[in-house]
Amino acid sequence: MVIETSRLLMRKPQLQDFDRFWGMINDPVAKYYTGGITKLKYNQRLELFKDDCIVPFSDDAVEFAVIEKESGKYLGYCGFRSSDDLGGNEFLYGYCQDCWGQGYGFEAADAVLQHLFKTLRNDSYIATADAANIATVKILKKLGFRKASEVASENIGVVDKYVIEKGNYLARSRV
Repeated sequence: MVIETSRLLMRKPQLQDFDRFWGMINDPVAKYYTGGITKLKYNQRLELFKDDCIVPFSDDAVEFAVIEKESGKYLGYCGFRSSDDLGGNEFLYGYCQDCWGQGYGFEAADAVLQHLFKTLRNDSYIATADAANIATVKILKKLGFRKASEVASENIGVVDKYVIEKGNYLARSRV
């Protein structure tokens, strides 16, 4: 399964993506608002990544690799996973720091959300964001997420919980 925009491809991760993925999850700036850098060793995370490459998407988890069409470069990931802690499906994304500020986050999130709402039976998604993470808050609001509450996160403290419903997302005016 592949989702395309004018600049991006969202597809299953491939082994060739791992080096940039590894760099991202070890970048303290890129991971500042998501609980910090990985505690896993390279080979441990590589084995998990290999599984991500071959395990089919499910109704409980979909995580696309976000690829720049022109260069073929791995930019980050976007998707969702079921979260018992949040009581629903958590929409999530992360990007390599050298890709920030170019509109990739919104472009991929919008395309992925549209796909998820049209193909899966999920009626809503939840996202969390630290209020200080201005770029993520801006993306969530532009997508149509609304702040619902605050929640305590084990890794990063108290964060804002956002929710988007299928009907509201699909009915909003397309940018």
